[in-house]
Amino acid sequence: MDQVFMHRYDDEFLAGIAAKQLRIAVDRRSGKALGYHERAWCARDDAGVAWKRASGRAVLLSYTVTRRPYSPGFPVPLVHGLVELEEGPQLICRIVGAAPEAVVAGMALKADYDDKGLVFRRARAAARAKQA
Repeated sequence: MDQVFMHRYDDEFLAGIAAKQLRIAVDRRSGKALGYHERAWCARDDAGVAWKRASGRAVLLSYTVTRRPYSPGFPVPLVHGLVELEEGPQLICRIVGAAPEAVVAGMALKADYDDKGLVFRRARAAARAKQA
């Protein structure tokens, strides 16, 4: 697979995060969201891929809690999760705003941003924070 193409894909995704927009790649012909983990499509047809803004709504599939610090910028406990976006793609993310014991697989999440980038919060908490 062409490494330059892979970097263009990463650059596009990360540019969205920097702009506080969760963007997903979509097949122009079918309209199907292309998963972040399925990068083989990158080598197929650049013109066949469009980027669109995702809803940010997700479901937590699985998670882990890190209780050993690995960086001063990421205090513990740190919750990482595998989420499935409403549009279909799955990605690994940080879960914030909930105590580790309150995190459960199947919970509804909403994309948000902190000073380090993309995070997910419990969907109800994100809605309340925007109303305040």
